[in-house]
Amino acid sequence: MRTRDLLKLPNTGHPGINALFAKAHSADWDIENDVDWGVTIDPDDPLVAHEWAAYGRTPTFQSLPESVKAHATRRALGRMLNILQVGESVAQNVCATLVLRLREEDYRNHAAAQAMDEARHHLAYRRFLDLMGEEPEHIDGGTEMMFDALLAEDDPLELIATEQFFLEGFAMTIFEGLREHATHPLLRRIIELITRDESRHMGFGVLYVAEWMRAQPQAQRLGFARHWLAQILGTLMDKPGPILLSRVVRRLKDAGVRDAESMASAMLAEQRAINAQELAEAASGAAVPHLLKNARRAGLLDPDIVDALGLASQPLIRGALKSAD
Repeated sequence: MRTRDLLKLPNTGHPGINALFAKAHSADWDIENDVDWGVTIDPDDPLVAHEWAAYGRTPTFQSLPESVKAHATRRALGRMLNILQVGESVAQNVCATLVLRLREEDYRNHAAAQAMDEARHHLAYRRFLDLMGEEPEHIDGGTEMMFDALLAEDDPLELIATEQFFLEGFAMTIFEGLREHATHPLLRRIIELITRDESRHMGFGVLYVAEWMRAQPQAQRLGFARHWLAQILGTLMDKPGPILLSRVVRRLKDAGVRDAESMASAMLAEQRAINAQELAEAASGAAVPHLLKNARRAGLLDPDIVDALGLASQPLIRGALKSAD
């Protein structure tokens, strides 16, 4: 981009996207003054209800001593916050790239405002992790590969579809779960403030993708929907299974549970029953995940696309189409 390109940037005039930029200022928060960093964190405090963590709702896990459950839950929280804090840094990089690549004034403005939000979120997570006073578990290889691929991307559509449309929608479910189950006031306050920002970021992704979909011929719409619906459905069907269970077993061993391995099969069976119930609720339209709401709002679940992709009978798709917006 050269100076003359910046003399008069075109604004799409999209009322929703322009409003998001305005709201980024009116709904802004101060990390120093709007959060009480003077509170303490007890080293034995799980900080969230045990039900929040994978396998935390299983009867086998619930029967464990409180100290064991607290250790396992706190380790799960630390790992999640560590993933979120690095994810915020990745999102900041994405927004910086979008400012350089996009030519529309309103799109660039939103990306610049979001970059500031992401920097604040990263700092908030890092401060909370420091207050926890323990080294979090490493992020998994799959998550690291996904972040690396996003950091290497520079196509605006791919960046926005991956970050604001897909990842922000996926993360919104995580934020809501943390907000519902947080037992420590500092954690709850941070998550409430971050969720408020992230809803705007997700909204930009939905509006951008919806505008792109409306402007494309059928072949492009189908290709885009095929790719992202496969990603969305794969993510929603990927419920806690053996991989997450191995982490839970390791945490239980660290807490002194000698027969943790023998408890694994019972926890897996109990968790699978919970997974089936959650999928049934989504299929009924009673609890539609944000990812499917985003897909519906952006036009990926329009009748011509769903029919062409042969997804009309897919249970989660049917549930999303049943639910009112």
